[in-house]
Amino acid sequence: MEERADLAAKARALLRKSDAGVLSTHSREMTGFPFGSLAPFAMTIEARPLIYVSQLAEHTRNLTADPRCCLTVVEAAATGDRQALGRASLLGEAHALPDAERAAVAERYFALFPEQRAYEDFHDFGFWRIEPVRVRWIGGFGEIRWIEPNEWLLPTPEWAKGENGIVTHMNDDHADAMESMVGAILREEPRDVSMVRCDPEGFHLRNAGTVRWIPFAKPCLTAQDVRMEMVRLTRESRA
Repeated sequence: MEERADLAAKARALLRKSDAGVLSTHSREMTGFPFGSLAPFAMTIEARPLIYVSQLAEHTRNLTADPRCCLTVVEAAATGDRQALGRASLLGEAHALPDAERAAVAERYFALFPEQRAYEDFHDFGFWRIEPVRVRWIGGFGEIRWIEPNEWLLPTPEWAKGENGIVTHMNDDHADAMESMVGAILREEPRDVSMVRCDPEGFHLRNAGTVRWIPFAKPCLTAQDVRMEMVRLTRESRA
C-alpha cells in the first residue's frame, strides 16, 4: 500500500510542477478518432486538473458532446533517454463549472496564469474541472502502475479557506526564506520572489516572472503542518 501511495505522490508531483499537457478528447468532426491539443492547466488543492477554455475551441466542443478525456504530462528533459522519463496520463470526465464555483477557481488559476485573465473580456471562456477516473503512471523502466481515484485524490486540508493568509504571510514576512529556497532547492538566482499558491504537497512561487513548484516532505493537512514544513525548508536551504 505504501508503494502505491508513493507512486501516486510522484505522479501528482509531476502534474503539480507542470503548466501544460496534451488534452485528448473524442473528436466530433472525425468520429471515432481521438483529438489531442496542448492545454494549460492548474491543479486544485485535492489534485483535480482545471482548464480554462473557449467555447469555440475544438476540445471544448468535443467535451460538451462527450466528457471523457485524457490529460497526458511528460517530465521535462533536454537530453537523455526519453523512455526513462516520468509521465502520467490522467483519464477522467471533464465538466464545466457552475458560476457558484467560479470565483474560487478563478483565483487559483489566474494566480498561476495571470496572462490568461485577459481572456475574460471575450466572455466565451469558462472553467472546466476534470474528475479523475484512473491515472496511468510510468516513472521509467519497471515503474508502471494504474492509480485509482481514492489513491490519487487528497482530502481537503483544514487550512484550505485560509490559503490566502498563508500566501500573504509568507510574502510579507518571509520573503528572505523563499529566496533561500530558490537558490538552494531550485538552483536559480532569486529575483522578485513571491509565493503564488499552496497545496498539501508543496507550493508554487514566482521567481523572475516564472512559476516554480517546491514540494513538501509530506502532505500538510493542517496549518501547523505547513508552518513546520516551511521552517524545515528554510533551515535546510540556509544550511
